[in-house]
Amino acid sequence: MAVNIDSEKCGHIENCPVQGLCVKICEQGALVEEDGDVKIVPEKCDDCDLCIQNCPNQAISKA
Repeated sequence: MAVNIDSEKCGHIENCPVQGLCVKICEQGALVEEDGDVKIVPEKCDDCDLCIQNCPNQAISKA
């Protein structure tokens, strides 16, 4: 199941209370920073849910 990032809820890297923790903890490299935004690389995602569990803005969910 694909991961979805709600761009309205996401604080973007500069406004994120945990400074892009989702990108830092993704062991597969499925979340990347691109121009200050968090982007998903779906083919790299292994559905571990770490990003969902650790997003302080609840901006990441399963699509």
